[in-house]
Amino acid sequence: MEKKRERARAIIVREGRLVSMYREKQGRIYYTFPGGGMEENESEEACVKREVFEEFGIIVKPIKKVYTYENKISKEHFYLAEWLSGKFGSGEGEEFQDNQNNGVYIPKLIKISDIPMLPLVPPEVASAFYSDYIKNGNDIRNDVKFIFGEIK
Repeated sequence: MEKKRERARAIIVREGRLVSMYREKQGRIYYTFPGGGMEENESEEACVKREVFEEFGIIVKPIKKVYTYENKISKEHFYLAEWLSGKFGSGEGEEFQDNQNNGVYIPKLIKISDIPMLPLVPPEVASAFYSDYIKNGNDIRNDVKFIFGEIK
């Protein structure tokens, strides 16, 4: 059995808005949490910092892991992260190179109140985050919630 791809993602809330990436790819329109695949021997926290800087141009501090999401092909670790500095939208990762044909990438700040109406993926994590945020505010949760999902 092939090893699942390990990913680390950030949940960054700033002034009632969630940092996300708007995507158009292969006829699909959706939003994602910042993050991506972990490199060999890279910690989850280091991956969160690297990916958020590459994609958004902002420096973050991972605070705590709040969700682990798993499906048939990947395992994703979600960290509540604090925005420390940087210019939003100044990322220069491979997503933004001209030779990439992976669709559209646009950094966005989305209103927390809009999450239930937006195609934020994975939807199971989006729903858990929204529920936890409404209940607990910026603190979200004090343990790691395990979420299993289906590939759509």
